[in-house]
Amino acid sequence: MKLLDVQIFPNGGNGWKSDLLTFGEGITQLYGPNGSGKTPLIQSIAFCLGHPCVFRNDIYERCGYTELRVETIIGTLKIKRVFSRDVDIFVTNESGEIQRFLNELEYSQFLFGVLGIEKSNLVTNGNKMGAAYLSSMLPIFYLDQDDGYQKLYSPPSNFIKDQFSEMMRMIFRLPTKHSFDAKKGKFRAKESLDFLDTQVEEMRRKVEVARENTVSTETSYDDIVEEIKVLESELDTLRSSGASHDDSISILDKLIGSQNRSIQNLDSEISGLNKRNFSIHQIVKEINTEIETLNLNEEARRVFLSFNEICGSSKCQLFSSSSDSYGKNLLYLKDQLKDLVRNAEIDRVKIEQLEIKKTVIETQVSELVNERNTTLEKSDISSLIDAISAIKNRVFDLQFQKEDIEKIQLLEKKYVEVLSKRGFALDKYQSFSSTGVSNPDIIKLRADLRDKFLRWLDVLDTNNVSRDITFRDDFSPVLGTEVISQLKGSTRTRAVLAFHAALLELISSYEVDSFQFLILDTPKQHETHHCDLDQYIKELKKLTNSSGIQVIFSTTEYHYDGDEFDKEWVPVYPGKKQNMFLSELSS
Repeated sequence: MKLLDVQIFPNGGNGWKSDLLTFGEGITQLYGPNGSGKTPLIQSIAFCLGHPCVFRNDIYERCGYTELRVETIIGTLKIKRVFSRDVDIFVTNESGEIQRFLNELEYSQFLFGVLGIEKSNLVTNGNKMGAAYLSSMLPIFYLDQDDGYQKLYSPPSNFIKDQFSEMMRMIFRLPTKHSFDAKKGKFRAKESLDFLDTQVEEMRRKVEVARENTVSTETSYDDIVEEIKVLESELDTLRSSGASHDDSISILDKLIGSQNRSIQNLDSEISGLNKRNFSIHQIVKEINTEIETLNLNEEARRVFLSFNEICGSSKCQLFSSSSDSYGKNLLYLKDQLKDLVRNAEIDRVKIEQLEIKKTVIETQVSELVNERNTTLEKSDISSLIDAISAIKNRVFDLQFQKEDIEKIQLLEKKYVEVLSKRGFALDKYQSFSSTGVSNPDIIKLRADLRDKFLRWLDVLDTNNVSRDITFRDDFSPVLGTEVISQLKGSTRTRAVLAFHAALLELISSYEVDSFQFLILDTPKQHETHHCDLDQYIKELKKLTNSSGIQVIFSTTEYHYDGDEFDKEWVPVYPGKKQNMFLSELSS
């Protein structure tokens, strides 16, 4: 989801309004002194996206509503929200259809649906059923000036168990950590997994049968298609009035040559299988010899056990390790033997099929040679007919081979699709059995997050924190032995800014459909050197160029010089003491 433009509309004849403000493709900077009205504009963006912002009384009294236009995968949406402490939101799509939402849950589920985020019944801190709200997710993308820089994650309320982890899992389409429907969901997930296991086995068997019923050759699918194309071209040439007796003979010679090459390929494949079979028989002999040696060693052990002088006690353990080793080795060798014999049998059947195919082609070559010799003595018309007939037969044979390969390719594609579904079903089923900490997707996600977090800490020149970063509660970083809330002053601000930039970069690199922006309401500039903040914004600019995400930030002292893809909003309406972003309707 990308931001297009925003506008505040007045409430009554003496209300306050703003211009239609267009967001930049990259950076959007609200630059103005304290008290010029930057925060209401920043808040109105999050307000339209479902965040329960609290405005000052004069905004409720003088402003009627705000409109935000956003670009989504379902098209452009115009979101209108009335300035009220209650929820009253209108969403208009490109067709002009309007939906009205009067509670936060329904609106949250609507926007999550637009983003393709699956609805889940989560567990609240009171162990009751709950659901995620937009206000639970937006603090990952929106830092307000009061609480946004105090903690990594500052939602208006923290009512979901492991709420930050659950929001991260929703963004990256990972299984929930605490599902209220776990038992029912686990049962259904097991049913789905069992069904897909059966489908996987059926598709695997179909692929095997298709391969067994198709005699393989070294001719590739593309080569077959190309040969059909060439033969059809030659067929068109023969059908034309300019074809001669020599053309007919030449075509037959080409067909004979093509078939001889097929015979050579089959000979090569048969020879390779025979060599492999010979090697298998040699290995089988060696394994049988090894088995005989093991048996002899076991017999010797039993003979030694019969001598009381060597092992007189009935509980003698002198040869116990040898006995265990004998059993394990014998089982291993017999398993190997079984696999080798099975492979040898598969190769034998394949050789028989190839020999049959070779015989058929040799017969076809013999017929083509006889036909060629006979054609030498025939008239032009007769030779032409014979050549056309031979080409048609060859094309017919190639079409059969092509169809067989296409059938196998289609079955293999379906097999891969079922395997993919089965893998997702397994992940979902396993998520009910544990918290998912060992989930490989989460492990990779945390590793990537750690690398990006370290990079952004360096961008902000955050020196006095540990680089030994681990995670608790899935995604909350621990710097050495300190969590973010233990840091003070500018160090904490830098860590918070670095973490949210790392998250935004991670979301972009994983290409998940989510909010594609980071909104910063007046970063605490007195706690961050201008040069470090400048370096931070410029690095974010690089990220906007490479990934298409947007950065919106308000600023009082620091000023960013953007390019043609950036926007700068400044207050232009005269106020009592300074220019303002909002103007009175009557003025």
